[in-house]
Amino acid sequence: MPSPTFHFTVDCREPGYHVYHMTLAISDLPPGRHTLTLPVWTPGAYEVQDFARHVFDMTVHQSNQPLECYHLKKNQWGFDTFEESTITVRYQVFAFELGVDTSHLDQSHAYFNGAQLFLLTDQYKDYSYDVTIMAPPTWHVSTGLDRINGDPWRYQASNYDVLIDSPVEVGTHRQIFFDVDQKPHELAVWGHGNEDVDRLAADIKAIVEAQRDLFGALPYQHYTFILHLSDRGTGGLEHLNSTTCGTARFAYQSRKKYRHVLQLISHEFFHLWNVKRIHPEMLGPFDYNQEVYTRLLWAMEGFTDYFASLTLRYANLFSVKEYLNNLADSIKAYEKLPGRLVQSLAESSFDTWIKLYKPDADSPNRTISYYLKGDLVGTCLDLEIRQRTAGQYGLDEVLRRLYARYGAHGVGFPESVYQETVEEVASSSFQEFFQDYIEGTRPISFEHFLGYVGLTVERQYKNPDPDEDHDSDNRRREEPVAWLGADVEVKDGHRLIIKHSYANGPAADRLNPADEVIAINGFQVTSEDALKNRIAQDFRIGETVDVAFFRLGELKHVPVTLAAAPPDDVSIKPVSNPSPAQIALYEKWLNASWEPVSPAHAD
Repeated sequence: MPSPTFHFTVDCREPGYHVYHMTLAISDLPPGRHTLTLPVWTPGAYEVQDFARHVFDMTVHQSNQPLECYHLKKNQWGFDTFEESTITVRYQVFAFELGVDTSHLDQSHAYFNGAQLFLLTDQYKDYSYDVTIMAPPTWHVSTGLDRINGDPWRYQASNYDVLIDSPVEVGTHRQIFFDVDQKPHELAVWGHGNEDVDRLAADIKAIVEAQRDLFGALPYQHYTFILHLSDRGTGGLEHLNSTTCGTARFAYQSRKKYRHVLQLISHEFFHLWNVKRIHPEMLGPFDYNQEVYTRLLWAMEGFTDYFASLTLRYANLFSVKEYLNNLADSIKAYEKLPGRLVQSLAESSFDTWIKLYKPDADSPNRTISYYLKGDLVGTCLDLEIRQRTAGQYGLDEVLRRLYARYGAHGVGFPESVYQETVEEVASSSFQEFFQDYIEGTRPISFEHFLGYVGLTVERQYKNPDPDEDHDSDNRRREEPVAWLGADVEVKDGHRLIIKHSYANGPAADRLNPADEVIAINGFQVTSEDALKNRIAQDFRIGETVDVAFFRLGELKHVPVTLAAAPPDDVSIKPVSNPSPAQIALYEKWLNASWEPVSPAHAD
């Protein structure tokens, strides 16, 4: 009996309606009861999105004769056949959500992720899938899928997992090509802003080369970077031999903003090893119908953040000061969050489906991001390994061994293997480290770990009223300022709304999220800076102020006794007299000569 074959046609020739017209042709399908299933989530974005809500007008025909198509579950349909023949499934998918993990179709382009468009027939995941794209005549295609016989409109995936893992950009986007190790790379840019595509392509090539050097070779035949420029950033999503990154359109000239662009691209590219190939067993192959749980996303995502910045330093795209600035900024953000003392990294990972992608006003008090803390723990773990091995190994050696033993063979590793591999590399126990910083909530001692490389952390406060006639030291102070204990945001152009009320702050039981602050001691405040500066400049720690606000439309007043603000200026600086061992570790870690540089301050 011949095996079934599967051929999808994606028709986007009427983009103004934002609807993909889909056809699935199945040849030699055995007789019996069959199911068609659409994933409920996209790998890399740990959130159930129920893509089936966008599907409509599904029909099934057998040899041009209609078959009954019945809905079995929210994301599954069924039909029955009575003889082996060709089956044609037609359906439509509404797509008007611009994001890296969603699909978008308008007059300018078609972008889609396979999880939203491609139905799985029964359990034929290991079969190959052909895809034909029908688009306006002036459009072209960029994707990680392999072309069929060089045809620019026909592609093939070796199995359903690859099909789902290969986003497609179709339109009049710009295409920039470069080679690394004789392997072709494409940068597909949709949208316009203040970008310099030639500089960007050169910087991306440097990222590829730096990360290649870390692992020794590139594990693909070709790679595609899809870049969306729009009025907002939409993040990034990794794939087996491609990535999609969404940035603000005017993020390319300001050095500070451009650093974030490079970090995003570096992060997603590093995922081609860490996550797409190096991953725990439950992160592939996937069950697309339900959540999958792991306690290791701090290593998959947080460590990827760490190496994204470190390899930008190795590629000379970040200076030492810029790298340490980023680290100081992360330390400041981490130490501000009460949730760091409540939720462990392992719990943060396990709970990602219900917490990280569904934050609420209380999230800073009860949770910690496995991106933020994972990055910092990765930094400390790398430095600890380097210290114990006298600079012979670092955290990168752990990843190389995991790749050689598991990732290179297309299999995931048991979760317990991660700590075991760290201990193998360092020839010592890391039980206390993992218990304190990953399974537990012990505050991270940054001074301890950065001390290995001759650095220390200084915490100060930005002066709310600096004397402009003095030097820059006057812009910071060692004494804390008064603090209300809440973050605010401006809505509707003028409404000052409580966004978070910190559990360790003086207003924790006084001001609620969504309260609209209007005055302090009878005088109006209209902006975030105005509120912060009024509190910091006009009042002292321990003073009580009257806060006027609207709660659900009702005017209220409440007294708040101000407390000391957490440090808002964190800097990393070299120690005065480093030892030869500290200098050696520093230089190998940052690939730079030791210099008594000025302190690196968090932005």
